Amino acid sequence: MRRALLLALVCLLPAGCGYTWTARQDGLPSRTLRLETIENRLFPNRPGYEHDLGRRLKDEIALDRRLVPTDGRADVVMQVALTRFSEPNLVDDVRTGNPAEVQLRASVVVVVRGKGVPGNEARRTISVSNSYAPALGEPREAGMTRLWRDLARRILDFAADTEWSGE
Repeated sequence: MRRALLLALVCLLPAGCGYTWTARQDGLPSRTLRLETIENRLFPNRPGYEHDLGRRLKDEIALDRRLVPTDGRADVVMQVALTRFSEPNLVDDVRTGNPAEVQLRASVVVVVRGKGVPGNEARRTISVSNSYAPALGEPREAGMTRLWRDLARRILDFAADTEWSGE
């Protein structure tokens, strides 16, 4: 019954009601993105962090939909280099001396090339920080997940920026 009512309502609406379907929340057309291999420039070396960031960045691209990933020719070509990572203790447990809260910090250099980019290239250093609390039973992985998520979202915001892209 509900389906029939909904179908009847849709059929009765005028065709020019002003609504359009788009994958983007801002209504602009999607642009294609080619993500180059993420480079790990960390010192001291932390192997695998570039893969963790890459997986999270691909997940965020799929969720965000402002940019559509492609392997071939693209409107936007993005290079990401992981340049800094640190994990200092913020608070130590007075009784045990173990870390009670740990801060996670990461920085990347992002280079974007594409149609409409002034000077054919835009470059930005993006840094984020997050923390986790071992004293409260929170695992390091939870903090790392938040760190990569926040960093991926900031990278994507820069790559999808319509101010420099001329759209």
